[in-house]
Amino acid sequence: MHRIVSITFKPPSAAQWRVHGAVRGEGARLWNRLVRLHAHVRRRRWKWPHKAQLERWAKTKFPGLHSQSIQQIIADFLDCIEATRKARLTNPNARYPWRSRFHYRDVAFTNQAIRFKKGFAILPCGRIGDKRAYLRVPVPEGILPGRIMETQLGFCELRFVCKVADEAITDEIQVVAADPGVNTLLAATDGQKAVLVNGRYVKSVIRQRNKALAEICSLQAKRTKGSKRWKRLQRAKKRMLAKTRRRIRDAAHKATRAIANAFPNSKIIIGKAFNEASQKLRARNAQTVSQAVNGLIRRQLEYKAPGGCETIEEHYTSQTCPTCLNRKKQSGRIYRCGACGYHGPRDLVGAVNIRTKALNGQISAYARSDLDNIEIKYVRPVRLQRRKIRSSSGGCPASCSTRPLHKAA
Repeated sequence: MHRIVSITFKPPSAAQWRVHGAVRGEGARLWNRLVRLHAHVRRRRWKWPHKAQLERWAKTKFPGLHSQSIQQIIADFLDCIEATRKARLTNPNARYPWRSRFHYRDVAFTNQAIRFKKGFAILPCGRIGDKRAYLRVPVPEGILPGRIMETQLGFCELRFVCKVADEAITDEIQVVAADPGVNTLLAATDGQKAVLVNGRYVKSVIRQRNKALAEICSLQAKRTKGSKRWKRLQRAKKRMLAKTRRRIRDAAHKATRAIANAFPNSKIIIGKAFNEASQKLRARNAQTVSQAVNGLIRRQLEYKAPGGCETIEEHYTSQTCPTCLNRKKQSGRIYRCGACGYHGPRDLVGAVNIRTKALNGQISAYARSDLDNIEIKYVRPVRLQRRKIRSSSGGCPASCSTRPLHKAA
């Protein structure tokens, strides 16, 4: 079994910042060359070279990377090609890696390349300039649960893939159900406590992105494609989309981290993404539902939860009363049952029903006393800073008010 441990850091000097950016830029350059090479070979229907030939080809062309990092990137690319080839057997629309405009890419280091010395992880980064460069990252003592298999360098983030024994995780893994949503980004419960993560920040970011994208596309439609003004708008659009992706990913990371910290030894059962339901909604609601980040939430929970993450169908889980199993469609955020009188957060109802469905195979009735005793905690993934309202200072006194009055002669 493998466990991923993530460490955030900040390079302490300008030289370390240059090494940090150079090695990730060199990794992107190697990946882009492989993408172009694969497209060139496929267009001419040549035989695709095997791994050893690619390693010999890239041996001296990327001096900013360690030799084993080059091998890891080539292996990742070949795995991506093989996975796409198998997917195309059932899905002809599956695409091979095609985008070659990445400026930076995560770089992998094997356990043989990385060294530890005096509380620092030393990453060899090849030659940058005329000398061999290293990146030093502080690692807290006792944070690694097992033997390091691989290390991945991201932007100000270092991820250790450690191999741990199966006995390292206790057998008493609790089942936690999670219900993804839009206004509530994620609602999770283990039957005793519940954590509801507010999703209005992500919703507002997506709405702002849609408005900005529509405005830029409207301006681009009035320009000639390929002109200087059109390219300027295209760069602005890419900057805006990249910034939005970073903000959404950051909020999703903080939301899933809050769930992982609240339920440290658990197995997550999450409802299946409901993006297909947008086909039955009106245009505005369909856009909101189809652009939900449920897939991103599920992927992050898969490696943050010790017991893993599984997906389950969530049909009618938010419409069924957890105490009397009466089905009623709700329009607000509070679920109110007309049969038994139960009322509570609609997202909590969905999470409770997902949990009983995972345990019993179907939605089962929950004791009213146990349901009322669930401790609910509301979490905001991103705390917005309020602007300070500066009141007027009253201005400066007039110059004549500070001078003594003189009588006219």
